[in-house]
Amino acid sequence: MAKQITLSPTRIRHWIRCKKSYDWRYNQKLVKIKKDYPLTLGLAVSDALADYYLDNEEFRSQNSLNSALVSALVLYKPGAEGDKELFEEWQKVAKVSQSLLANYHEWASAKDDFEVVMIETSHKVELSPNVSLMAIPDANVITPEEIPFILEHKVRYRYRPGDFGIDYQSVSACIVSDAIGTLYNILEYGKRKYYRELIIRSEQELNYFKDMFIHIGQDILLTPSEGMYPAPMKRCSCEYWELCNGEMQGLDLEDIISELYKKTTKPKEEVEEQPEED
Repeated sequence: MAKQITLSPTRIRHWIRCKKSYDWRYNQKLVKIKKDYPLTLGLAVSDALADYYLDNEEFRSQNSLNSALVSALVLYKPGAEGDKELFEEWQKVAKVSQSLLANYHEWASAKDDFEVVMIETSHKVELSPNVSLMAIPDANVITPEEIPFILEHKVRYRYRPGDFGIDYQSVSACIVSDAIGTLYNILEYGKRKYYRELIIRSEQELNYFKDMFIHIGQDILLTPSEGMYPAPMKRCSCEYWELCNGEMQGLDLEDIISELYKKTTKPKEEVEEQPEED
C-alpha cells in the first residue's frame, strides 16, 4: 500500500524552515515538557474573536467581546500548581489582549459587510492519491455578492503592508474551502492599531500552491530521517534548539530528550492544530 500524508500549514512551514525540526516533531513525535511561552496572545485573542463572530450580528457588542475574552483567558490560565513565571506571563497576556480589543467592536462593525458561515471548522481535501491538505480557517464568510472568503485574525507587534502575500495558513484555507481570497483583520498591539487587508488569489496562484504542496508531501514521504541534518543558529526560536545544538556538539541526545521532552501519542494531524502566533 502506497504511503499517504496529510499536510497542514504548520507541517508545511516546519518542512520548509527546518527538516530536522520536522523530523523531531512529526517522525519522532517529541514535544517539550515545559515550553518557554505556553500561553500566547494570538491564541487568546483568536479564541475570543471566534466566539464574537459566532454570535449573530445583532448580538455582537463590546460586552460580548469582553465576555469571550474572559472565557479564552480562563481556558489558558495556568493552574494553581503553575510556577510564578507562567502566572506572570498569563497576567501580561491578559492585560495586552484586553487593551487590544477594547475598541475592536466599533472598528470591526463598520467594516463587517459579510455573513459568517462557519467558525474554526476543519476542512480537508485530497490533492493527489498520496497527499491530502487540512486547514482550519478562523472563519468562512460570504459577501452580499455571494463570494466566499476566508476571514483571518492576525496579531502582530508591527504590521507591514503585504506581509501576507505568501501565508501558508490562509492559502491552505482558501484551497480546502474553495474561497478566492482572504480578508485579514490585522491587530497591531505595539500601538493598538487595527487594519483590514483583502488579498484575492487567482486560480493560477491557487493551482501553483496545490502543485507545491503535492511536491512537498512527496518529498516528505521519500526523504529518510537520516537525510535530515541539524542547522542551529543563535536566533532560532525552534523548540528543538537544545537537541539541534546538542547533536552538532556530539552530546548524548537521549539525555537531552529524557530531561526536556516527551513523546506524543498521536500524530500532529489527528488533532486540530491551534494557529501559531505570527
